[in-house]
Amino acid sequence: MSKVRVIAAMSGGVDSAVAAGLLLEAGYGVVGITMKMYAPSRPAHAKSCCGSDDFDDARRSAAVLGIPHYILDFQEAFSRSVVDRFASDYAAGRTPNPCVSCNNFVKLGTLLSYADRLNARYVATGHYARIVRDDTGVRLFRSAHAKDQAYALAGLTPAQLDRLLLPLGELDKAATRAHALRLGLPVHDKTESQDVCFVEGGDYRDVLARLRPGINRVGAVVTAGGERLGEHAGIANYTIGQRTLVPAGTDGPRYVTRIDAETNTIVVGREDELLARELQAEELNLIRPERFSGGQTPVRAMIRYRTAPAPALAAVEPDGSLRLRFESPQRAIAPGQLVALLDPESDEVLGAATIR
Repeated sequence: MSKVRVIAAMSGGVDSAVAAGLLLEAGYGVVGITMKMYAPSRPAHAKSCCGSDDFDDARRSAAVLGIPHYILDFQEAFSRSVVDRFASDYAAGRTPNPCVSCNNFVKLGTLLSYADRLNARYVATGHYARIVRDDTGVRLFRSAHAKDQAYALAGLTPAQLDRLLLPLGELDKAATRAHALRLGLPVHDKTESQDVCFVEGGDYRDVLARLRPGINRVGAVVTAGGERLGEHAGIANYTIGQRTLVPAGTDGPRYVTRIDAETNTIVVGREDELLARELQAEELNLIRPERFSGGQTPVRAMIRYRTAPAPALAAVEPDGSLRLRFESPQRAIAPGQLVALLDPESDEVLGAATIR
């Protein structure tokens, strides 16, 4: 009987290598794929990925596991779906989340199409989150441990989740490294990547200046009442809640409360002006749509990665957008960020939308 084939997305790091190894031990037929997302213009650095060293690490890990390994050129898909959106969002005064776009459109988009060509049932990644398949369908849950990446997967549709395997969902980082050592993987002690992969050197503004040359136009910094406080050096240098580069007022520090790309204006205010009880969001994806059919639905909502979920009521509007009202005010809700919707009593992820 032939094994169920899985495409393992191998970045060259320890998480994806261990995910491939655990699937192999579980009896799957694993094919390692490393996606070339962009062409680095600088030597790879310790906290990034996608350099030649990462390709070599993925290849060496696949060789230790004894699985086929291929490097595929996904630069066009990545540029269109991730990098261009990243630049457009900043130019529009939003704060983007490129890892979410990559998961939605590249790893569970372009790579999934490639899996179909290889007759592979699943795509596997090294994310720390859990998928449960039962009589109700496919369900996404947060990781069993502190390292949790379910937020970044909350935009995936049920059809995409049905094709996804997450072998690390029950592990913490220490357990993953222990598996890597046990499997003899050369990346068992490799430093974890942390930066946005295509932002070389850690400064996203260099990328934006190249892709959107007019984004660093000087503009006004004003209060909500219209008082002009000074000038800014380009809206891409700011995000909601930011205090640095913001002139202080006579009554204390000021924070960015709104970015108006149309007028090229940064609006600032006191910290209490960052608080809001309500948000609207678009690009709504419901993993459990049946939970949102009765008007206002109790949820816990995460307005950015690594924030504590906050109780709220969610309502799907007639136009398909999402309205969310929190029990208590939330600080620095940023347009462009993902809001992930969780069950009020458990770690199940019910869906997500992009804050408008």
